[in-house]
Amino acid sequence: MTKTQSDNQDQRRNAILEAAFSLFGQVGYTKATMKDIAAKAGVAQGLIGYHFSTKETLLVEVVKEWMINRGLKEAFAKLDFHVSPSELLQQGLLHVVTFRKENPEWFTLLISLWTESVSNEKLANEVRELYKEMKASIIVIINSLELELSPGEKETLASLFQAIFDGLTLQSPLLLSPEPLSYEQVSQGIGWMLDGIRSHSQKKGD
Repeated sequence: MTKTQSDNQDQRRNAILEAAFSLFGQVGYTKATMKDIAAKAGVAQGLIGYHFSTKETLLVEVVKEWMINRGLKEAFAKLDFHVSPSELLQQGLLHVVTFRKENPEWFTLLISLWTESVSNEKLANEVRELYKEMKASIIVIINSLELELSPGEKETLASLFQAIFDGLTLQSPLLLSPEPLSYEQVSQGIGWMLDGIRSHSQKKGD
């Protein structure tokens, strides 16, 4: 395969991902058909099968693209690891809030993934792997905070941050939550968590 052919394949694959993200996010996983996705991407329907084999594989790859390849990579690129722990976490939080606002389809997409994984073991395993990867990235940030925590405690803290991020997503649609928590409120809550961790560490050192 020549470089031009490879580039064309990448462009078509990306077009499919963009179309699937849009349609899964607008009408949900169940209602979005492969035919509709192909039409929106401007490709033959068979090409979706060539790149992703099944609709559920496409769903996982779309979530992975926006959660890991775009969400986490963009977040790490913008973080300043030389600031205080609370400022660093606030930077990460602000990125999550901004990402949710700029990608409103993310709510329906993530709900679709959770819903489908309940009765689909293969999909459930993919979800677990996605969250493991996300947690590993959060632990990298936690390690940079130089908090006196054991590896198990760091995993627990990372899980709490994941829950906060997912909670912000769940609160994003106005119809479901007319008064969602603001960035300032969540930022304050993270400050309380850090204060509690420091206080706990000091008591252990006494």
